[in-house]
Amino acid sequence: MPDGRELEGRRVIVTGAAQGIGRRTAQVLAQAGAAVALADIRASAAQAAADAMAAQGHRAIAVECDIADPSSAEHLARTVRDQLGGIDGLVNNAGIDAPPGTAWDITPDDWNRVIDVDLNGAWWCTRAVLPVMRAQRHGRIVFISSLAARMGNADISPAYGTAKAGLIGLTVALSAQVEADGILVNAITPGPTGDTGQPMSAEEKAGYLRSHPLGFGGAQPVADGVRFLLGPSGDWLSGSVLNISGGEFRGI
Repeated sequence: MPDGRELEGRRVIVTGAAQGIGRRTAQVLAQAGAAVALADIRASAAQAAADAMAAQGHRAIAVECDIADPSSAEHLARTVRDQLGGIDGLVNNAGIDAPPGTAWDITPDDWNRVIDVDLNGAWWCTRAVLPVMRAQRHGRIVFISSLAARMGNADISPAYGTAKAGLIGLTVALSAQVEADGILVNAITPGPTGDTGQPMSAEEKAGYLRSHPLGFGGAQPVADGVRFLLGPSGDWLSGSVLNISGGEFRGI
């Protein structure tokens, strides 16, 4: 990735930014010059992350947000617009895992909760920032999907795979409608990072590494991918799905 500050002056929201991929993404974008809003339902953790970034000289604010609530997503967009002066990027990272199990065993409450957070929540945040981006005639939106949207796995709930596949469908459909407004929409499908989601046992990790010698990249490669999409390198990318999986998913 570039060593410069190619995102200087950009204002970017990262949801689910209190930990994991979201927190690392916020840090990488700030290092590239962006002013970053760390949005998370865990207000104190988001504030601690923002304070740590501010102590390093970055411009960072924390905003409490329950993305599954449309009014909370609207509050997020208003707060960032007012405090940072605009919204140039949105990274829809926040999400939850579904309880593992078969499709016929998942409860209606669990199914609805996963869809509400992982799919609907990303849409509510996107819907909230679109008026600002359209008025600016500029914006970048990135959905953090998952390999679960492309590869079946008996150990992953179909609710999770369905929600993450929905993000890819939203990427494709929305991108076609907003390119004329100067807004680019793309998605990333991370593979197992080794530090998010359901923890692997030592035996499972050893088996994975035998088949995938690139190993677990952690959150950094995903954060670098977001930086790529938000910066000048992503100027001609729209409706694309970036596979960042360390070789777990191969092909188109």
